[in-house]
Amino acid sequence: MSGKVSRRQAMGRVARGAAVTGLGLSAGFLVHKAEGQVVWQIDASKCVNSRLGEVGVKVCDLCVKECVVTQSAVRAVNEYSKCGRCCVCPAYYSVKSAVGRDGLPSEKLCPRDAILRKPIGEADPNDPANNFYEYVIDEAKCDGCGKCVMACKEPAGLSSIILKVRHDLCVNCNNCAISTACPKDALNQWPALKAVLGESAPA
Repeated sequence: MSGKVSRRQAMGRVARGAAVTGLGLSAGFLVHKAEGQVVWQIDASKCVNSRLGEVGVKVCDLCVKECVVTQSAVRAVNEYSKCGRCCVCPAYYSVKSAVGRDGLPSEKLCPRDAILRKPIGEADPNDPANNFYEYVIDEAKCDGCGKCVMACKEPAGLSSIILKVRHDLCVNCNNCAISTACPKDALNQWPALKAVLGESAPA
């Protein structure tokens, strides 16, 4: 095999290098832009819907009702590293609904049908309980009502779904209406740089 590189291969390498460089510059720009700025974010350890051990309470829907944005800037987010990828997810199915012919609950929990259930690998129809699924939240539909978050808490779930403020949707009101209404002071301003770097809770 010849060690020579064809013109097409060389051009491909140049294009890939340019793409990687562009991504690096974009990430650097976002980090630089975020330095010194603060954004609103939800502290999951304080949020009624997200907080472990918070039982016997109703779902808090203030993130939906109080946000000045028509469709709230708050979204449910699934942290996949914590998700059990179960066949019957209490955040996806309404586990209190009647069981269908397939042995699964007949109704979904999300009122906006914002959670997608995708099989991981090849599903075994003869052993449905042993199949695993990825639960993806369609943020275009989600309005942060918190029902799936509440249902995902232990012991039924693994607390992988939490509420987060999406900064591209938030208008960064100096006095956030949700923060003012929140009974647990779960919304706080914290460094935007942490949000850009993917950190999920205030320091």
